[in-house]
Amino acid sequence: MGFCYLNSVALAVLEALARGQRKVAVFDFDVHHGNGTEDILRCRPDCAFFSIHQFPAYPGTGESSHQNIHNYPVPPGAPRAEYRQNLADALAALRRYEPTLIAVSAGFDAYYGDPLSDAALETDDFHWLGVELRAIGVPVFSVLEGATAPRSRT
Repeated sequence: MGFCYLNSVALAVLEALARGQRKVAVFDFDVHHGNGTEDILRCRPDCAFFSIHQFPAYPGTGESSHQNIHNYPVPPGAPRAEYRQNLADALAALRRYEPTLIAVSAGFDAYYGDPLSDAALETDDFHWLGVELRAIGVPVFSVLEGATAPRSRT
């Protein structure tokens, strides 16, 4: 029940595990919860899913965490500082997990200029996020999930 027919991040994670990675983490920042990724990776001891998303919003999932699933819902219209704090909390949990590989499911629709969302992140928040992910010190790869053309702030 998402926007995708094939889940590129989940497929890449399963392939990485099949090729010998021991602990893979998915870090998903997007306005929409990655319910498909969560469903595919749920209850797997060799991976963890960290999702920062707007809730409530389509698809209406991602309110709670369980086992290897770590959801960080952000209310619609939340101030930029609150959204960024959820990102920081998720990064801290990701570090504690100690993955051998990080897959980033990157949804830039949390950008304040996206006409289909009610989020407040700015370009320097995305830069900060990239710096923080690289600082963990393990290989990272990213898959672009979605975004639309920015709107004017005025």
